[in-house]
Amino acid sequence: MKERILITGVSGTGKTSVGKHLKKMGYESSDIENIKGMFEMYHKESKNIFENYDNANPEHVKNAEWICNTEKLELLLKSQKSNLAFYSGIASNMNDILPFFDKKFVLLLNSQTLNERLKNREGTSDIGNTQESRDVVLGWKDWWEGEMKKRNAIFVNANRPLDEISKEILREVNCI
Repeated sequence: MKERILITGVSGTGKTSVGKHLKKMGYESSDIENIKGMFEMYHKESKNIFENYDNANPEHVKNAEWICNTEKLELLLKSQKSNLAFYSGIASNMNDILPFFDKKFVLLLNSQTLNERLKNREGTSDIGNTQESRDVVLGWKDWWEGEMKKRNAIFVNANRPLDEISKEILREVNCI
């Protein structure tokens, strides 16, 4: 049976970096948020696609939902080549996608480190370019971690080098 592992956490916790590191170590790994057509930003109230969405605008951030297309996710998971694969991402509709995964890992950072990581992100469209948008993410942090605790996720301290984080995840899935 193929095992599917989700690596999640709020923006800035290192999901993409850990996934890339696992891939570099030779494991199948995909950042589901970066797969074209897998996600779409919707307006919370109208449920329509959020036109001209801007991560730097805190009102946009507060009023948007990042929705994963579960049909496309299911197709991606069916195309898994190896017996063990890692998928990184977070979505507003996580309750719809969590059942697809055998284990769920949540990357944890303290608020100060998370704020610094968001502030220093490279991309101009990345969430966290303004203090207001960072405050929104920091506000989600405790709520998100609480939600994932209810779902028996495995929590991983992400205040460490990528190699240590990756090895802890691999130990938890009995790879090392």
